[in-house]
Amino acid sequence: MTQNGNPTVERLMQILRELERSPHGLSRTELVEKTGLARSSVYRILNSLEEHRMIRELSTGTFVLGNRVLELANSVTHNSDFFRLAQFLQPELEFLAFKIDQTCKISIMESEAIMVIAGATPKAPHALSYTIGEYLPIHAGGASKVLMAYLPEAERDRLLSRNLGALTDKTITDKNLLAKELELIRKQGWAEDRGEYSLSVCSFAAPIFRHTGEVIAALSIPFMKGADDALRESLREAAVNGANALSKSIEQYSFRP
Repeated sequence: MTQNGNPTVERLMQILRELERSPHGLSRTELVEKTGLARSSVYRILNSLEEHRMIRELSTGTFVLGNRVLELANSVTHNSDFFRLAQFLQPELEFLAFKIDQTCKISIMESEAIMVIAGATPKAPHALSYTIGEYLPIHAGGASKVLMAYLPEAERDRLLSRNLGALTDKTITDKNLLAKELELIRKQGWAEDRGEYSLSVCSFAAPIFRHTGEVIAALSIPFMKGADDALRESLREAAVNGANALSKSIEQYSFRP
């Protein structure tokens, strides 16, 4: 516990952290084991969290994070409208992941970095993992390049003026080369990660549009390096078509100006 901290809050955060790490949910017994807290404390905290919709219990008897988490996120981010919408797009994201048998992620620009806010993983041994709330570099990866490509020019130039560190030998660190890559992405409507963030992982990504034509998020489909041309092309098409479908779904919802 931190100095002068509140023991009850610390225990509550332990439980929320474990649920964050387990998107498929944890049972009461598993939470007791993972947190090391007393069974009675875990049960009382779970009851309170469920009452306030911070968590919800699935039919399997496991607990997952609840919709109240998204509502709170709505108050702390300038892209909060998309946090609010993510819960409605989740079934469509899961359908796509199971259809193509690959993990699918949605990312946004947040605090001058790229943040993963939603994802879905099929039940396949090769499916890659993801972490909700994970921050990614602005210059490496499919989703990152899509979101950078569609920024206003002045904002894009300002971010590109930073030191662009190499994460792998595929990372584009030359500002002029990256600017050309972003221009190409805007023209073709999709981006490819050739191992820029992790040498063993590639991806395709495409923009998700607000009804006004503004890009507010990116759909990305990561996959292991070494995929054949046929699979790569099918995943590129899935990223573009999936992002277009999500953009159309967004039109059903109203956004704050």
